[in-house]
Amino acid sequence: MAQEKANPNIKLPVHLLYEDDGYYVVRISDLSPNWEALAFDLYPENEEKETVNVDDVTSDSETDSTEEIDAHALIATLYSDQRKTKSEEGKETKSKQDYALLVNDLEKQFVKKKIKNYEKAITVEAKHKRQTQQEMNELQRDMKYQVQEEKADTESKIAMKKDAIQSSDASIQLYKDEQKSLQEKLQKLNEKQQDLAMK
Repeated sequence: MAQEKANPNIKLPVHLLYEDDGYYVVRISDLSPNWEALAFDLYPENEEKETVNVDDVTSDSETDSTEEIDAHALIATLYSDQRKTKSEEGKETKSKQDYALLVNDLEKQFVKKKIKNYEKAITVEAKHKRQTQQEMNELQRDMKYQVQEEKADTESKIAMKKDAIQSSDASIQLYKDEQKSLQEKLQKLNEKQQDLAMK
């Protein structure tokens, strides 16, 4: 469902042009020349209609129950501002192949961004591990000059540092595994792009 700020009471026609794995391309028609802002509400498709609405039967309030149900069913509201939106008047609808390539490119960008984020996370965790290792080494050097009671406390601190290092190692390995999986996904998206381009 789409509405413009200039005429909020008019529901604009929405046409689904392309859909693939959670990606949607829609065209919203009949916008006025000065639409200012556009709100696009996304609802799940209602596959089964209930014969008796439980909310209607159990509701004590006198509010409109369909409005209440719709509010709960809303997945997301997307907004667009006329000042920040390129006008594409008169532009013809693209082919399904063009939309498939566009969606594939969006997925590739998303995967590349996640790969970079894992790279940053690995760097941060490796730095934390080195710092913890240095602290542990200092504690071990200090033990040479400590009495027995102090050594027990220091050994406890060293054990905590060792646990932190193992935790860092586990996190780094997890990030590397995720990164490897994303690299494979990117490779598959590149193959898909080549296949789509050949059609």
